[in-house]
Amino acid sequence: MKTSRRLLVALCFLSASFLFADWTNYQITDNNYAESISSTALNNDDNPGFAWCSNDDGDYDIYYLDDITGTPVTVTDNSTEDFYPCLQFDQAGYAHIVYKGYDGDDYEEFYTNNVAGDFCEPIQVSFTSTNLMVFVPERSSFAIDSTGIIHVAYKYGYYEYGNWDIYYVNNEGGTFGTPIQVTDGSRTSYNRASIALDSNDDVHLVCENGADIVYTNNISGSFAPLETISEGTIRWHSSIGIDSFDNIHVSYGGYHGGVFYINNVGGSFDSTVAIATNNGADGPTALALDDNDNVHISYVGGDFGNPNSFELYYVNNTLGNFEDIEQLTVNDEHTTDVSMCLDSCDNCHITYLEGLYGSTDYEVWYITNREIIDISSDEIEPDIIKLSNYPNPFNPTTTISFDLPAGNVGDAEITIYNVKGQMIREYPVSNSQSSIVWNGTDESNQPVSSGIYFYQLKIDGMVEAVKKCMLIK
Repeated sequence: MKTSRRLLVALCFLSASFLFADWTNYQITDNNYAESISSTALNNDDNPGFAWCSNDDGDYDIYYLDDITGTPVTVTDNSTEDFYPCLQFDQAGYAHIVYKGYDGDDYEEFYTNNVAGDFCEPIQVSFTSTNLMVFVPERSSFAIDSTGIIHVAYKYGYYEYGNWDIYYVNNEGGTFGTPIQVTDGSRTSYNRASIALDSNDDVHLVCENGADIVYTNNISGSFAPLETISEGTIRWHSSIGIDSFDNIHVSYGGYHGGVFYINNVGGSFDSTVAIATNNGADGPTALALDDNDNVHISYVGGDFGNPNSFELYYVNNTLGNFEDIEQLTVNDEHTTDVSMCLDSCDNCHITYLEGLYGSTDYEVWYITNREIIDISSDEIEPDIIKLSNYPNPFNPTTTISFDLPAGNVGDAEITIYNVKGQMIREYPVSNSQSSIVWNGTDESNQPVSSGIYFYQLKIDGMVEAVKKCMLIK
C-alpha cells in the first residue's frame, strides 16, 4: 500500500472554514400566487421544516413542508384569511404552528400541531371583545419550553388609532389562559415581538415601540418594566437569542440604514455594534446562537427607497468580530421576511421571500450552507480501495463493504461518526474480511437516532476512504 494515498477528512466540527462554505439555494414554491411570511425550524433529526401562507384558492391559507423534495401539507383550508405562520418543533419532532386568522370580525391568534399525525383543528389563542377589524400585520413569535408548554407573544391593537400592544399567553395547564398585556397601552405602536426562553424557561422578549427596541422578561413572575436597549432613532425588526449562560443577544435594523447588535453579557446592555451602515436595511433581522455561543445574523439590506434592490446578507462573530459579510442573493427583486435557525453542526438554514415589489407573485426560498464533509486529496491515485454500503438509506442495518489491498495490510478498522464528528462505533477488520454489518447502534449497543453518518476505512492509522450513509427510522 502506498502511504501517499491519503484522504484528509474534515468533519464539520473540525473545520472553521465550513462556516463560509458554499451556499445552496432552493425554491420552495413556484407559482403565480402571492406567497407570504415564511418560517423555518429544525426537527430533532436536524432537518428543516417550513411554513408559509399562500392565496392559491383566493384566500390565504397556511402550508407546511417537512422535506424540500416532498409535497406541502395544507394546514388550514377555509374561506377566511390565515396569515403569518411561525413554526417550531418540540423535542419529539412534532411541528407546532402559530398564525393569525380572520374570524369574520377581526384577526385572532391561532395555534395548531401535528402531534396526532395530521394538524389538529386550530385552537384560538387570543380572544378580543370587539368587532372593530383589529389589524395585526406582523407574525407572532412563540417558543416551546422543556416541558412542552407553548409560550406566545403577539400584537393586538386598532389600526385606525395606531395604538398596538404586545400580549403574552401560554397553555400551561392544558389550555391557553388569559393573555397578559406586556406593553403599557399608551397608544404607542408596539410591534414585531420576538421571544426566547432561558434555561429556567423564563420568557425574554424584545419589540419595537415606533422609535426604539425595548426589552423585558418575566423572571420575577411578572414582566419587568420595558427597557430601551437600542441606540439612535427609528429602530425595528429585532430578533432575540439566549446563550448557554442566559445572556441576551439582540439584533435589529435601522429605518434609514444599518444593522445593529447588542448583548448584556457584562450584566447590562452595553455598547451597540454596527454590523452594516451602508445600506437601507429596510427589512428584518434574524439572530441565532450556536453551541459555542457564537452569534449568527441574517438580514435584508438595500438602497433605501428601492425595495427591488434589497438582498439577503449573513454574518457571524465566530472569529471574535462581525466581519466578512456575505451577500447571499443577487437579483433585481425584493427580498424580505427572513427566518433563520442553526443545526447541531452550526450550519445555517434560512428562508425568505422574493419577488418584484408590489406584485402578487412572491415565492418562498430556502438557502443553507450545510456542508457535512469535505474530502481533499494529497497525491490520490486511482480508486484502488472500494468502500460502500447497502442499503442506503437504511433501517435497521446496512452492510459496509470494502476491498483491502492484497497481502498483510496491518491494522485496519471501519469507524463510524455522526455529523458532529463524534465516534459512534469502531469495527476492527482482518485481511480475510470484505464487509461488516452496522446495526445502527453505538459502542454500548444503544440505538442511535435517525440522521446522516460517516464511515471511514483506516489502515495503519491512515484514512483511506470515507463515505456517507443515512439511517431512517
